[in-house]
Amino acid sequence: MTFLDFAALALGAVLIWSGVRAIRQRTTHAEGEDYEGASAVRLGWLWVALGAAFVIGVVADVGFLKAFFKLFLEAAN
Repeated sequence: MTFLDFAALALGAVLIWSGVRAIRQRTTHAEGEDYEGASAVRLGWLWVALGAAFVIGVVADVGFLKAFFKLFLEAAN
């Protein structure tokens, strides 16, 4: 496993955890704004899906999901 694989697993797990927390509490804070109710739940599901894609990409060794993770990391720069 490379460093990027470990990073994808860690980031995926954190995204899933944050998504589940946002769904259960129906409130979250992202990008400087507070989200409540249905918008927090939608954002939570987005985080869960993104985190699951990162984890599945590493565990199942899916090339395009690993490439998506690299693109995700480069978008921040």
